[in-house]
Amino acid sequence: MNYAYLLGVSVLAGASAASAQQVGGWTADTIIVTGVRESYAEPQAATATRTATPIEQVPQSIQVLTRSLIDEQQLQTLTDALVNVSGVVPTSTAQTVLQPTLVRGFSVNYFFDGTPSYQLPPSAADPGTLVNVERIEVAKGPTATLYGGGAGAPLSGIINLVSKDPTGEWSASLAGRAGSFGTVGAEADLNVPLGDIAAFRVATSIESSDSYIDFVSRDRFAVFPTLLLNLGEDSRLIVRGRYTKLRQTEYAGVPYELLEPEALIDRNVYAGARDMPRTSVENKAITATLHHSFSDKVEASATFNRTNSKFDEWGTFPYGKIFGTVYNFGSAWLPTESKKTFASGSVTARFGEGTFRQQWLVGADYDHTDYYGAMYFNPVWGVVDYANPLPAQPFGGPPPIYFDQKDRLESIALFAQDQISIGDRLDVTLGLRWTKLKIRSAMMGLESDTSDSKFTPRVGATFRLVDGLSLFGGYSEGFQGVVGAAMYGITPKPETSQHWEGGLKFAGVVKGLTGTAALYQLTRQNVLTPDPANPFLYVQTGEQRAQGAELDLVYEPNANLSLLFNYAYTDAKVRKDNNLPVGDRLRAVPEHSGRLAARYRVTDGALSGLGFGAGVTAMSSRELTLPNTLSVKGVALVDAQASYKVGPATIALSVVNLLGSKAFDPYQYFGGAYVSPTQPRSAFLTLRGDF
Repeated sequence: MNYAYLLGVSVLAGASAASAQQVGGWTADTIIVTGVRESYAEPQAATATRTATPIEQVPQSIQVLTRSLIDEQQLQTLTDALVNVSGVVPTSTAQTVLQPTLVRGFSVNYFFDGTPSYQLPPSAADPGTLVNVERIEVAKGPTATLYGGGAGAPLSGIINLVSKDPTGEWSASLAGRAGSFGTVGAEADLNVPLGDIAAFRVATSIESSDSYIDFVSRDRFAVFPTLLLNLGEDSRLIVRGRYTKLRQTEYAGVPYELLEPEALIDRNVYAGARDMPRTSVENKAITATLHHSFSDKVEASATFNRTNSKFDEWGTFPYGKIFGTVYNFGSAWLPTESKKTFASGSVTARFGEGTFRQQWLVGADYDHTDYYGAMYFNPVWGVVDYANPLPAQPFGGPPPIYFDQKDRLESIALFAQDQISIGDRLDVTLGLRWTKLKIRSAMMGLESDTSDSKFTPRVGATFRLVDGLSLFGGYSEGFQGVVGAAMYGITPKPETSQHWEGGLKFAGVVKGLTGTAALYQLTRQNVLTPDPANPFLYVQTGEQRAQGAELDLVYEPNANLSLLFNYAYTDAKVRKDNNLPVGDRLRAVPEHSGRLAARYRVTDGALSGLGFGAGVTAMSSRELTLPNTLSVKGVALVDAQASYKVGPATIALSVVNLLGSKAFDPYQYFGGAYVSPTQPRSAFLTLRGDF
């Protein structure tokens, strides 16, 4: 991975909230007690405020997926995990080009321990595995007060993956996994104390599989080394590495008109070249975080991150219908590379011990990203009949270049936050961020160079009505740059957003019940829309709005039972546009969606160590295109899991789509009405040893 040159850079460059929370794992004077905490509820999170704050006191909807939930549902990827959060439309690793993960109707960014990723293509930063994840925190709504990087702060929320930390005790786990479609994989997690002042941990996974789609296959590999150093009683340094590699056959989906209302072709058909190189996504990252406590009330953190990402897409895809099941196909090669440098620093101070208490957070962020991408494109590669795709035409050499793009993004930001507690019932959060954003974009001889700055505020409060039940409300704004403006022929203005949210937080008003009920409205301006005078150019007059209601609950009345329930009503529509019909629904976003999952654990008797669970995920119809022309039907999918633990060994079985639903999912490919079949009934067996 060749990260040696990065270690010489001072880690005093910045701060990462989630990492700062995590690096306090142990010191030479700390006694570590390890064990499995079998709970789906997490009372505290750092993502929404960059401080370790009880979720009950955060005036924002935030959901946490714990390691216990990940293990017991036998989740392998972010796509698998995020169905457990309301209002989220996960993308899949197969859609690495055009479809990001959506929260409340809009795309969001992935963060790793509080550091941003540059997601162009949208899901290229997906790690492809959860082997090193301690928990996943989803903070909804604009988070521009505390987060930025890349093109600016995310407009509708962030998904933060919090990593496992080294500890002061030896531990190891090793697992093998096999199942449907030739899936074979293994993972390992080793923690090694290094005397009294250090510990090293490494987690790794590897998997190879075919697919229910004819001819499609995928290989994944990831390794996450982590070093923790105690630099005295009050200082700790943690250095994290991340290397992920995904190689897969590029799949372009299937035109929906060939499957509904009457199936004219095999739903699992693969059409296109079978000798082309496989698409690959490679991410290399190193993050160093230094945390120092000046006293029990004043702390400082600094973080430096360097991430290099490469994406090479090779594909053949439908590019215009000829007749019946026969389509013209194009071919393309899309090489991209991004290099991101991120630094952050902050100081946290706590004041007061009586009726009026405060926690201040002040800091600064710096981000620099260089991006290069190109598209080599042949619009008339060949003719393919979906009903008879073989023999397949050879891919041939790389197609001719269509365009290339170079972007340079630089941002610097100052932020401040004041968390005020008044008595035992009222908590107020105030925040303000100033961001200066520079974006230079060059494409095929065209250039744009913009510089913008903006203050983005946040204000919110929670009020404890009774013990375990709180009322919350808040307002925040978003600010994000527009990349690739040279291609659009405009001098872009940054996208902005405003977000209102309010509701209830549950923290034990009924024994074992935690969660959030929220109403919200999120409006996004300066959306790119086609120029009526020239459809190849764009103007910024668009506005989109999402509003709705969400409910996320976890009920755990005792150590044996965990119940998870979520529901989202999402009204995400076009408000203003030059080309799109006002009132059209945003693509891929269901109006109604939800999940119910249960897990029961036997903790005593002859069957002690047995656990079993099941879940059902449901959603209403989803639009395939914008403007709306076709939509896929609603679907309900059932999953089930069972495991048995004896001593250090655990055997587990997971079944996906237990009832064998034959539904379809939207598949984003050049904005057309394409779909992919829902994964058919599949079973996977895992054998794990923990030592």
